[in-house]
Amino acid sequence: MTTAVKIEQHNVAKRIEVALAADFIRHEKIARILALAVESGKNVLLWGPGGHGKSEMVELALKQVAAESDIYVQSFGEGMDEATLWGGLDFRALETEKVLRYFPENSFLAKPYAVFEEIFDAPASVLLALKDTLTAKRLRKGGQQFGMVTKSIVAITNKDPDEISDMGPAAAALVERFPLQLMVDWDSYESRDYNELFGKVGPRLPGADLNGTQRVLAEIIAKASANGDVISPRTAVHALGVVKTAAALRGAGQVNKEDLIDLQYLPGMEDLADNIRQELDAAYERAEAERRLVAAEHELREMLGELHDGATPIKALQVARRLQVLQDDTSNLKVPDGLTDRRKNLRNSISEKVQEAQELALQNTRL
Repeated sequence: MTTAVKIEQHNVAKRIEVALAADFIRHEKIARILALAVESGKNVLLWGPGGHGKSEMVELALKQVAAESDIYVQSFGEGMDEATLWGGLDFRALETEKVLRYFPENSFLAKPYAVFEEIFDAPASVLLALKDTLTAKRLRKGGQQFGMVTKSIVAITNKDPDEISDMGPAAAALVERFPLQLMVDWDSYESRDYNELFGKVGPRLPGADLNGTQRVLAEIIAKASANGDVISPRTAVHALGVVKTAAALRGAGQVNKEDLIDLQYLPGMEDLADNIRQELDAAYERAEAERRLVAAEHELREMLGELHDGATPIKALQVARRLQVLQDDTSNLKVPDGLTDRRKNLRNSISEKVQEAQELALQNTRL
């Protein structure tokens, strides 16, 4: 392999990675497998729960290596038939010559890259015909033949491979024509995951300013996911858009607690209607407590900066006194259970620094 070829392969992988990183989180594996598919010419099967951006990531990735006109996207389903798969039926040939002919030049066979959406929703007869064509690398229907120029096909489905195998031999055999396979989902669906997603897409959504609501919303969605069906990333983004729009409808420039009530209209979050205010109060209480802890930590750092900046005995004693006040404030700070350890650690740190400040004042005092 020449150096130029190696560099080009590296550039392909890099372009895909950079493009997906700009719009998605948890994109690393799908970027990698698509780069492998493009460079090796192998087919890919992406499967997993809906709402994780499989289709969007695939099309964005392919646009980094091919013109949009070289990418063929086909949606499968129960109504899918061979005529649709092969570019349409030649009715003139059927009427005049009584033979079945198609227009494969209008199908995926004439494109370098193809994306098959929900491929295993198609009837078994279509899957079997597709399997035979992928095996032969050409369409062979009676006397009609057409060579396949497609380099790589990306098949997308919500069904897992075990479920596909139970669909029958046609589906099971077709899976084997997709040697690269990846389940697309998140490793976890905790508040930090949704918060990371919101940080990526929030600035691009229209509507009111989030006003610190992003973290609260992430916590609510994570709790809803833990109590029932997982809230997909797509639905989470819809939720973010809803609260921003709800605030705008009020004529407000910033999102407030009341705007989150409209989350009840989103799938998977309907049951929040009765207790959403209670959930919001708890989430906002946590967010406020965390904000105050962060402020106390920041104040501690500032005091330590004063303490170590050639502090005189008087200055050291002044800092010690301010640290004692901060220690008292921190001890009296009400926090939910999840933040008690953080408050305790901060309080202990302040106590240690009070003692250090007092000792420093004594050391710098001239007798």
